[in-house]
Amino acid sequence: MEGQSLIAYYSWTGNTASVAQELHAQTGFALERIEEVKPRPFGSLPMAAMGAWFHMKSAIKPLSVLLEDYDNLFLGIQVWAGNSTPAINAFLKRGNFKNKKVWIFMTMADNVPSQKVMDSVRRRVEQKGGQVVDTIGFTSKVLAAVGDEKRAAETLSPDDIREALVSWLKKNKVID
Repeated sequence: MEGQSLIAYYSWTGNTASVAQELHAQTGFALERIEEVKPRPFGSLPMAAMGAWFHMKSAIKPLSVLLEDYDNLFLGIQVWAGNSTPAINAFLKRGNFKNKKVWIFMTMADNVPSQKVMDSVRRRVEQKGGQVVDTIGFTSKVLAAVGDEKRAAETLSPDDIREALVSWLKKNKVID
């Protein structure tokens, strides 16, 4: 793959982080977590869902790298209440995707990737000059983990995602 590549992701319960870390292990691309300024308390699922439902944006910390320095972006998002998260909404509003190739990986509690969310994120990336190359979704264990810190370790494991992720990367000629 030509150019510099960045994996940027938002993860509240660790599922999207698991996918991002496996993507990093497979590619060696730079890895950046999108973080909210005010950490979201564990167990606040109704408030989180409401924020996503109303398309709110949360205050996010700046990345430690410049998005402009990368040609390729692998963006990790979560789906809450059938919508993108407030942190991702803020990232998409703030980001400049001009001339970037963007791959979207998504985690959600449903068994079916949310086409509505994929289309919404695609539209916002393309409105800012980016090109969404492909998307992939992973069913997460978020409902088991939210509100129960002891069960939070039950996030997606590399074994849960590796085969589908590697196949997706090969299909997109990211790895051989």
